[in-house]
Amino acid sequence: MPELLLMTANQRRMLVDTRQLWDAWRAAWRRRAGYAGSLSWKEEKGADYLVKVFDDPGTGVRKMRSLGPRSPETERIYEEFRTGKEEAKERLDSLSRRLSEQARLNRAVDLGRVPTIASKILRRLDREGLLGHNVYVAGTNAIYAYEAAAGVFVRTDLLATGDLDILMEARARLRLTVTGEEPASVIDVLRSVDRSFKKADEASFRAVNRDGYYVDLIKAAANPPWRDEREGFGEGDLLASSIVNMKWVANAPKFEAVAVGEDGQPVPMACPDPRAFALYKLWLGTKDDGRDPVKRARDVEQAHTVAAIVTQHLPQLPFEPEHLKCFPKPVVDFASEGDDPFFKPF
Repeated sequence: MPELLLMTANQRRMLVDTRQLWDAWRAAWRRRAGYAGSLSWKEEKGADYLVKVFDDPGTGVRKMRSLGPRSPETERIYEEFRTGKEEAKERLDSLSRRLSEQARLNRAVDLGRVPTIASKILRRLDREGLLGHNVYVAGTNAIYAYEAAAGVFVRTDLLATGDLDILMEARARLRLTVTGEEPASVIDVLRSVDRSFKKADEASFRAVNRDGYYVDLIKAAANPPWRDEREGFGEGDLLASSIVNMKWVANAPKFEAVAVGEDGQPVPMACPDPRAFALYKLWLGTKDDGRDPVKRARDVEQAHTVAAIVTQHLPQLPFEPEHLKCFPKPVVDFASEGDDPFFKPF
């Protein structure tokens, strides 16, 4: 049976506080972002006009647009914008201070888990509106979401990794950001976090920084193979690597949680359903395809660990046939066979 360490009562309380603060901070950030640009009065031909100055979402060029001559209506618009923007900034500043204090407390009780570089990348992907809509966390880092939701800690050696796998929803429509812009490309997000990130080569699915930390953009292989699907998010972006037999993971229900980074700050996580993760890792680790035996053994151990998290601590995600119809039946059947079944027998 995989070893899972329960969080203390104090750690659980801190985690709940962190989740609530994060939700409030994110709402405040989105409200503040909605006041992008500025309003001011501009005199022209002896009359005052209310003018909005903003950056064009498509080109980034600063533009100016008149909202009309001074009138009771434009004065109301101006006053509401001014006071609303000021209130939004004050609330965001207040919540940012509270988050900083909460981060200090989280570090004090050893709640931080997600590597700092991964934490920053995921927060930025969330800010751009990509995380949970167009991209998801795959691979080892997803376990941080599962353990946080369950209130447990997994052995650190099972979580050690020098990369971050980002699973792209190739067919999902792009969502505009709060300010009406198209989301940034993945490589631009990475460079906003760490300028040293570079593509491994021009046609690469992988970026690496000066410390040797890798970020891979992956997607389920198209079916049929000639189907035209998105490979990245704009010109010059990483080109997602197609992974065969991953479609059922990509199509599985999604799972969201808030974990805590090594810096103590909250980390939004959006991943495949943990049951899909466990089944896929078991299948990956047990198929005879010439993969590194060490990696295969680690896959199997991660599979059993995540299955234990679900069966012992996430009862809302039952391992029952009617709840596993989106997974291949042979994989589900294989997982339940043997004297030491992967999860409880059907």
